[in-house]
Amino acid sequence: MIHNNLISIQKIHNEEVENAVFTALKAINAEELMVREGMIILIKPNVLSGKPAERAVTTHPEVLRAVIRWVKQFKPARVFVGDSSGSNSPNATQVALKACGILQVCIDENVECAPLEKTPRKIYSVKNGFVLDEIASTHLLEDADLIINIPKIKTHGLTTLTCCIKNMFGTVMLGNKAQMHARFPMVDAFTSALVDVYSVSSPQLTVIDGYLCQEGKGPAAGDVVKLDLILAGYDGVALDTTVCKIIDVDPNQVMYLPKAEQKNLGSMKLDDYTFVGEKIESVKRPFKLPSIKIPKFKIPKKITEYLGKILFKSRLKVDPSKCVLCGKCWQNCPVDALTPPEEKQVGKTVPLWDKKKCITCYCCTELCPHEAIDFHVNPTRNFLLSKLGISIIAFLVIIGVFLRIVLS
Repeated sequence: MIHNNLISIQKIHNEEVENAVFTALKAINAEELMVREGMIILIKPNVLSGKPAERAVTTHPEVLRAVIRWVKQFKPARVFVGDSSGSNSPNATQVALKACGILQVCIDENVECAPLEKTPRKIYSVKNGFVLDEIASTHLLEDADLIINIPKIKTHGLTTLTCCIKNMFGTVMLGNKAQMHARFPMVDAFTSALVDVYSVSSPQLTVIDGYLCQEGKGPAAGDVVKLDLILAGYDGVALDTTVCKIIDVDPNQVMYLPKAEQKNLGSMKLDDYTFVGEKIESVKRPFKLPSIKIPKFKIPKKITEYLGKILFKSRLKVDPSKCVLCGKCWQNCPVDALTPPEEKQVGKTVPLWDKKKCITCYCCTELCPHEAIDFHVNPTRNFLLSKLGISIIAFLVIIGVFLRIVLS
């Protein structure tokens, strides 16, 4: 009998990834999901961009291989491994699948490797959506008898954590992701959109890749952490909350988690769950968080908008020693805030950045293959350079001059 309140935490010993995955799935009775032969299975890994497996940007090929082999025991009719990368390029997902080793695993295991943008589309209604009424995604979400989510544990510059809930954003295809960033530039609205997407994609089973993870400047340029963990369960909200506890992050800081709980997509109350395998405290390993801090305190909406757009505006920095002007950043910017350097700018070796257009969606830093792009926040500088800051400074200067004249 399946118990939806089971969460399995297993250590990977001696690089035996498959053993850890099989053990984790058996511990939660996952085989009972495979109710009949001939099922259609959709496995959703993280294929953000074309980085090698050792950079921990994408789901590790050996974790995926283990899940495929577990599924094949039950004689499914078809197994699809599908995702859509973060880039706008029509062939970006194929390139990423090959570069990170996932394509080769699919070939080895004789399953179908499916860039989701190459599959038939369907418009899905979002029931009681926070910010979305409908989502265009792959028809496989409807065709599959079982959807298995295989996220990677990584920190994230915009959402703090990317794991179970965030990984299903990959079912939004190619440039539509950038468009969604453009529609919802504020983190509160964007995390609401993530929850709406997850409510449609709705995986029935999740296996978390905690083999190689990222901390710091995740999800694409962080430091690799060999955590050697596999987690498995049914409730993505509870699993993400568990990951937060393991990496020492306040779950309420991950703004999509309370929203997902509010939408009844899962629970953050871990006391209601039974843990099998390792205990959270025995595998706890604090992660470095991104340097960008999102304000969490409750303030009026208009002030929040000001803080987000002006005071906490991130400034882009490009490392000229790493940038090769490959064009990934300006080709994938949803609002054209990045452009190649002009020919007349002799010696210019980095892209041009239009801070007025930039919505700080972090697509550029996530997709930069050379990890040359970063963002920094300097609230004091931002305030002093804002219209309000300049007005206040000008007012104080005028008052100072007036007082000096009066008192002289």
